Amino acid sequence: MPRRPRSFAMPHARLSSVRSALAGLLLVLAVVAHPAAAADFEVRTANLRLADGGWALTARIDYRLTREAVEALENGVALTFRLEATVNRPRRWWPDAELVDMHQDWELSWDPLTKRYLVRYPDGRDASSHGTLFGALNAIGRVQGLVIADPKVLDPASRYDVAVRAVLDQQTLPGPLQVLAFWDGGFSLESDWYEWTTGP
Repeated sequence: MPRRPRSFAMPHARLSSVRSALAGLLLVLAVVAHPAAAADFEVRTANLRLADGGWALTARIDYRLTREAVEALENGVALTFRLEATVNRPRRWWPDAELVDMHQDWELSWDPLTKRYLVRYPDGRDASSHGTLFGALNAIGRVQGLVIADPKVLDPASRYDVAVRAVLDQQTLPGPLQVLAFWDGGFSLESDWYEWTTGP
């Protein structure tokens, strides 16, 4: 009688292990092939100088929103962009002295009637209207001469450590969106601290 070919059936446990490994590999390949869209905040440049009204901050910030934030905006939710700044005087033997710890807010909203984006500024100037989201975010990201401290708070002859960052303020979102933002990273947008030393 002719001999039957031997069966090489793989044990069930080993087969499950191979399938799991292949599934993991496919998941990694899918992530590499479809990277997440770039959406974040970045402080590109910043400086602090003494002006007539006090110590004025000038900065350039790039704002890139997530799909979730854009959808909320276009569904009537105003977004608040917060700029935070700190100024410390370094001390050798003691913790640094914190002289300035402030923030200012810009508000971005969408007007469905005019189909334009509105930007409201922290210094009380008239709101600006923009035909594109890019234009509105560009306006928010140009910080020019924002006074963050009175003239007498800082000494031009001293050295200070300055830090600036930008965040999307989740506390101003409607209640249900605040809960969603806690679990969903689509509203967790902030820049790294941009740090430099000013003075002689």
